[in-house]
Amino acid sequence: MNKYILRVICIALAAITVILTAVSCAETKQPADETVKQTEGSTETEKVHADLPDMNLGGYTFSVAHWLRNDWPTRINIDIYAEDFTGDPINDAVYKRNTRLGEAYNFEVEFEAVEAGELVNKTRQFVSSQEDVYDLVYILASGVSGLLIDGSFLDFENAFKYVDLDKPYWDQEIRKNLSFLDHTFLMASSMNIIDEDATAGVGFNKQIAKDQMLPNFYEIVNAGNWTFEQVYDQMTSFDGDVNGDGNLTEQDDIYGFLGGDDVFISFFYGAGGRFTEKDEYDLPFYVFGEEDNINIILDLFDICYDPVFLNHHAIKNGTDPYYRQLFIDGHGLFFWMRMDDARALRGEEAIDFGILPIPKWDETQKEHISMVSRHTTGYMSVLNSERDPDTVGFIMEAMAAASYYDLTYAYYDVTLKTKSTRDDESQDMLDLIFAHRTTDIGDVFNFGGFTDIMLRYCSQNKTRNIASSYAQYESKIEDAIDKFYDEVERLEQRYY
Repeated sequence: MNKYILRVICIALAAITVILTAVSCAETKQPADETVKQTEGSTETEKVHADLPDMNLGGYTFSVAHWLRNDWPTRINIDIYAEDFTGDPINDAVYKRNTRLGEAYNFEVEFEAVEAGELVNKTRQFVSSQEDVYDLVYILASGVSGLLIDGSFLDFENAFKYVDLDKPYWDQEIRKNLSFLDHTFLMASSMNIIDEDATAGVGFNKQIAKDQMLPNFYEIVNAGNWTFEQVYDQMTSFDGDVNGDGNLTEQDDIYGFLGGDDVFISFFYGAGGRFTEKDEYDLPFYVFGEEDNINIILDLFDICYDPVFLNHHAIKNGTDPYYRQLFIDGHGLFFWMRMDDARALRGEEAIDFGILPIPKWDETQKEHISMVSRHTTGYMSVLNSERDPDTVGFIMEAMAAASYYDLTYAYYDVTLKTKSTRDDESQDMLDLIFAHRTTDIGDVFNFGGFTDIMLRYCSQNKTRNIASSYAQYESKIEDAIDKFYDEVERLEQRYY
């Protein structure tokens, strides 16, 4: 179906969705058990809690599967299941949450880590055969798009009797950006930290900054002047050729900026750039070719094509952990990081580092914007082979609400702000980083493969002619979006 015709019928479909949602939520809910409401780590006088009835779930096993990559040890899931108290704040918050809720409602949590590609295949298999194996799955966001529009998942907006997405422990930014036609098949909540861990920031080596007599970066941020231009000026303000051989190498010298492919996309989003926007019917349309987006890319070229900038593929077999180790070993002033890198660096005594937000495009931009990387996060989804969505929804709501204070406090206030930072100023920077996080459905769906092209533009292209590159992919992007609209129409037919 033509995408414009589809938009016309969306009003009627949206109205039906609203009616169905209203009916499903019509039953009056009672406050949850007191054990859900008792939380720690907050000074609020009136705390948010789940509006759940008293319920005995009869020993239900809540089975959760989460993506795994063995080459990313710092990204192994730690927020769903904990076997016992260990003294680690996150582990203990998870164990206490699961134990308390399990006793209150008579259920237990079962967890399985599955290799990322295998989990996609298993999901497709279980949906096809209508096997109810997992209650909740977290598929790596970079590989979930095909499952999103083939009817594999239930809709958080209307499939779960006890889920209240308007509660603050459900992530409204994820809900807004990754929905379409007011359906929400992927979600994030306080019961997880994986999307927080995938949030982008910039680390800097304090010793190098001191040795090179560079300005106070925190003061620059607080003055509203932490911009592309500032990053470029600071990373090019010193000679990193330590051994004087005329070449920059990772073994001997100091780069102005260490980072992988995601730096380019992260800075693009940080400047307010977008691949897609949403229309009035909650359907995405492509906006990359608009003037501001192109101008952001042109300014980014000054950073990523400078020889002091090191990105993926500049080093053979370079990986995220490798760039982190270079930073630890003192070979970079700045280091593009996700928050899981901050956690990984907390035990590294060899380096004194600070944390900064992603820079603004220019000083007129109001807020710092932090990308949530699709390459290292997974979102909550429930397979449409689920036979007991009411129970699953009940448990998700209870766990999200119970995590809103305790797990959030253990992760953000204790682990990130206290254990993973070396100064009070970095703690303030974390507040800026988490204040405005963003995702883009155009990034997740990678229409026409163009997001991946932009991801590796600096490392694989020798030209700055972005207009020409975009023109080569424009028809592929349009074809991919048209196909997306056709698949959305088929998905709607499954619902109605």
